[in-house]
Amino acid sequence: MKYAKKLLCLALALVMSLSLVACSSSSGDGKDDGSSPSAGIDHDREVVYGSASLITNFNVKYVTAQNDLQALDQVYDALVRKVNGKFCGQLAESWEISEDGLTYTFHINPNAKFSDGTDITAEDVEFSYEFVRDQCDGWSWLYKTLDDVEAVDEKTAVFHFSAADASRLATMTSIQYGSVRSKAAMEKYGDDYGKTAESIVSSGPYVITDWKENEYVKFEARDDYYGDKPDLTHLKYVPVSDVNAAVVALQTGELDLYFNPLSGVALDTVKTADNVAITEALTCRNESVYMNYESEVFSDVRMRRAVAYAINKEEALEVCGNGQGKVVTYPCDLGEQVTGNPDFVPSHTYEYNVEKARALVEECGNVGKTVTIKSYNTEPYQTLSVWLQGSLSAIGLDAKVDTMERSAFLDQLINGEVEICPFSWSDISFDFGSAVGIYMNSNCIGMSGNYGRYNNPRADELIALGNSASDVEARKGYYRELMEIYMEDVPSVAMYAVINAIAHSNQLVMEDANIYEMARVHWAE
Repeated sequence: MKYAKKLLCLALALVMSLSLVACSSSSGDGKDDGSSPSAGIDHDREVVYGSASLITNFNVKYVTAQNDLQALDQVYDALVRKVNGKFCGQLAESWEISEDGLTYTFHINPNAKFSDGTDITAEDVEFSYEFVRDQCDGWSWLYKTLDDVEAVDEKTAVFHFSAADASRLATMTSIQYGSVRSKAAMEKYGDDYGKTAESIVSSGPYVITDWKENEYVKFEARDDYYGDKPDLTHLKYVPVSDVNAAVVALQTGELDLYFNPLSGVALDTVKTADNVAITEALTCRNESVYMNYESEVFSDVRMRRAVAYAINKEEALEVCGNGQGKVVTYPCDLGEQVTGNPDFVPSHTYEYNVEKARALVEECGNVGKTVTIKSYNTEPYQTLSVWLQGSLSAIGLDAKVDTMERSAFLDQLINGEVEICPFSWSDISFDFGSAVGIYMNSNCIGMSGNYGRYNNPRADELIALGNSASDVEARKGYYRELMEIYMEDVPSVAMYAVINAIAHSNQLVMEDANIYEMARVHWAE
């Protein structure tokens, strides 16, 4: 099946090999700082986990929030996952990649079945990926070079691409656009698929047993699951939008796990609770300051450099990030844990220097110029906005703050109506090209990604070259040049990488704070 091509972009990257084989997803490398669990854990009890919002549709076509992945992950498996920095098979038992990078052959686990008892076949894989390509407007660009998926036999799916792209496996790790769903169920229910528990056929470790809109979703571990049966057999997923309410619920034991990372007073409070543990992990999420490349003030590179000099990253981390993170020089500056990290040493950095910053503002004739900082009306962005206001005021700008609801802010951001803002970007694959490319590619202007509307033809070229290179060192070379351009043009200022601090009952052990899979959460005994 062919698809209507759109001028969209992605720059993802990962190491390509000729043959990759599945590996175990159990590592136990998570860090648990909680106290010892009390004796007599009831392994059969219902585990309640919370998030800021509750999913409204299990059809990936309508997924609108990151929090939805916490529910999707329980009922859908992907072909591959990334675990502790390695790509491992999930539904795929093994796979091969052709030398030219145009053909990917996946061998599906022969024991893999859906929750309705039917085999998970190559036709389901074909349907799932071509569905995302053709029907999921928000994600179709991820597979813009996918010509077709061929079901060679019941358990062998062959992907044919029109161009080599080192990002392929990284893309497939996301449950949002890499999950495998039942072709029969989705064709039966059509646009109603995913709206009711009855319509959802699970390829993952759990099945939905009860779902009450805006109140909860209940899951039960599948006895017929092809993989290891989850340690937690009964789950209840609930919305807890108020952080303070979540803290109280954790302390009283009404909530076993809160997936939204905690910081500040909330984090300090739960750390004192005897029954609560904290699992921490560095994320591939940067808190950054974006400047509109097309705006009156920040179209001048001197002003963007002035902002870079005006930002005290260490202070931003302490004040806005509660010290939970790592100061970075450039986006995704996270060492070896990131695939394709260029080991970049910039020839020039923007060390905190108010005098230099103010001199550039004066040179541009912008002393006293009004600029408006826009952001969410939630944390950490309210605090980041006020802090940024002080930083810009110190260099001679008349900085105002305008916070608003999430949807309104995103609309203005994507439409180019935001001059400057604190905002984060993230990538779950921990791949350099995936994490950096989309935010610098001019083809992504006007969509979620290139928030600063940055436009540099050489940057676009380097992103494409890094995306298509199969040689690791060649890719790193392209990314080093890309980061030199980043430091020169300053499309944004990367401040710090976030550490997830996930609070949970000390009766539970999390393998990895970056994942949402409850199948990888275990009883402490």
